[in-house]
Amino acid sequence: MRWIDSLPKYKLPAGFRKAWELFNLHRAAATGSQTVIVVEGYFDCLRVHRAGLPWVVALMGSSLSAEQENVLLKAFDRVVLLLDGDAVGRAASRATAARLSSRCLVVEVQVPDGAQPDQLSLVAIQQLLS
Repeated sequence: MRWIDSLPKYKLPAGFRKAWELFNLHRAAATGSQTVIVVEGYFDCLRVHRAGLPWVVALMGSSLSAEQENVLLKAFDRVVLLLDGDAVGRAASRATAARLSSRCLVVEVQVPDGAQPDQLSLVAIQQLLS
């Protein structure tokens, strides 16, 4: 393993606890939608928003913390999971759906194998979510 492989993917400010936050929550909640699309990363979120779906938030990882779950369910009644099309994203989607399904309506959307939402065309995102 090279030393660069051990560095964190993103450098966050000291004291920032990503497990307590949902990226873009303020914009998604401001749409008035009762449905929220949940993705893993910042760039996934930006790409889905650009596809005309502004009710999207990012976990900033693949797992949903208890704090994120509570904040999410205070603002939305329906959750659409659009996690990465890799083994980690699929496992996280199944686990999150199982956890949330007793508290709200949950839909799991399958991203193509090996892909991430930020790699898809705007049209492909719209088709997946229609």
